[in-house]
Amino acid sequence: MERRYFIRWMTLSALASLLPPTLSACDSGETPPTPSSNNSPDIDTSMGEDGFQALGTIPQLEAQGTILDRRNAPKSVLIFRHPDTQAIVALNPMCTHQGCTVELSADENRFQCPCHGSQFGLDGAVLSPPAEKPLPYFEVKQEGDLILVKAQ
Repeated sequence: MERRYFIRWMTLSALASLLPPTLSACDSGETPPTPSSNNSPDIDTSMGEDGFQALGTIPQLEAQGTILDRRNAPKSVLIFRHPDTQAIVALNPMCTHQGCTVELSADENRFQCPCHGSQFGLDGAVLSPPAEKPLPYFEVKQEGDLILVKAQ
């Protein structure tokens, strides 16, 4: 075998061996969403004519602190009570950097991305990169004990 062909094959082999680690580095590190078990089975989560749908109850929110719904709404929804205003808030918890699910750190009044360290304020604003866009909020209303969210 000529030296030229040998070097070409070795170069291609080296490049091919670098491909899997390179592709895995681009992965968000998060497994695909699994159906959420946060919703009570007795809640009708069908969307109303106004675009709102029930995604939880006040007792459920009080007991759990947050409600994460990945199954019933068109987009993932995280519902929580704002610690300062006590208003019920709903937002898309997918980090705008690479789509990992952010986690609420209530004691620090911020959301933290577990994958790459982005931080967001309770208003969704980016506090720390690499994310550049804020977390999108959804319209919320309460009817009795039901929490209704317009996640379109």
